[in-house]
Amino acid sequence: MAAPEVDASQRAQHYARRANLEIAVAVLRARRDEILDRWLDAAARQPFHQGRREHAVADHIPTLYDAIVDALAGLAEGRAMEPPQEYPAVVDAARQHAGARTQQGLQPREVVIEFRLLRQEISRAFCDALPESIPLDDVLAAQLLLNDTIDSAMMVGLESLVLAVETLKDEFLLTLTHDLRNPLTSLKGTAQLLARYLDASPPDIERVRRGLEQIDAQASRLADLTAEMLDVSRIRLGRFEIVRAPTTFDAVLTRVLERQEPRVRARLRVQRGPESGRTGVWDAGRLEAVLENLLSNAVKFSPAGTPIRITVTGDERELRVSVADEGRGADPSELSRLFECFYRAPEVAEAETEGTGIGLYVARGIIEAHGGRIWATSPGRGHGCTVHFTLPWDVPRPPEAPEGRGVTNRG
Repeated sequence: MAAPEVDASQRAQHYARRANLEIAVAVLRARRDEILDRWLDAAARQPFHQGRREHAVADHIPTLYDAIVDALAGLAEGRAMEPPQEYPAVVDAARQHAGARTQQGLQPREVVIEFRLLRQEISRAFCDALPESIPLDDVLAAQLLLNDTIDSAMMVGLESLVLAVETLKDEFLLTLTHDLRNPLTSLKGTAQLLARYLDASPPDIERVRRGLEQIDAQASRLADLTAEMLDVSRIRLGRFEIVRAPTTFDAVLTRVLERQEPRVRARLRVQRGPESGRTGVWDAGRLEAVLENLLSNAVKFSPAGTPIRITVTGDERELRVSVADEGRGADPSELSRLFECFYRAPEVAEAETEGTGIGLYVARGIIEAHGGRIWATSPGRGHGCTVHFTLPWDVPRPPEAPEGRGVTNRG
């Protein structure tokens, strides 16, 4: 007869009753920073992070690590609590990490790689640091508990990721349907009016001309919306690409300013440092889209007539740009969410302010595709907001993973 299947929870209780986990817990606490630093280095070298350490930073991984160690400590001390893989803090941190990576556009396979990297770095440091005098049974028990816990956290994270993807899909369809309806309704109404103007005796050619201009404007709006939605899909699928060519940010900024309405241009206060005229290897059209979006938001969310400041500086490493307004501002807890797909502040959604909630998400995708960073700052609600971004002058080189430090898609 086949042996009855034993789940991870039963194994945890079995190991905890028969092994001394105190030494393992002490090692994991002593090597915490080393393990997390090695994990971050290994994660940053993966293709989906493009060698950018700041892109691979994950606030929830240290939380997950601490929760795993706390859970093991509870077993070692004989406290009555859940097995490590059912420990609420472990489950919550795994969900939070998967949710954050979903917003970055990572795929399930890539999130699995990150969890496996954590298991790899914990196992390496754990085995290297354990004293030779520790009984083999205790080593195996601790290692199996760690593996079970991280694998369970990975499964929780994947379930959370799948749910988040389904939610985003629903939001995508809802947003697309809502935002397509208005221009389509306008197009249909204008076409019906044009038919009447043409049937009049004599035909009202001037009204027909103005109606055709309205149709052209609505068609352009539909084309822009469709392109924006396609960019969202490409970013989420990891297929977003930019076309680089030598250009200056001064040229990008000049073209964007020329397209602004007089009422907007009157509000702009532009400061260009000498770096504005330095040549970088960028996708000029994509950067114009970023700047257009930031200016549009600044106009939309600040009182008419208040200044909007564009500042361009830099150094030998990168160009730095900021767009600041004196509008509604944001609470600290809201700032990190501004670049999430479909996120709109509650009061903005309630006021039915025009917008899809994807502009800053696409802007982030464009800037990160260049190897740069984008973030927002604000003194608080009602005190304005500033969006900053950086652009490296040259094309970032993909990192070369040291031998033996990569992670394959096996196991």
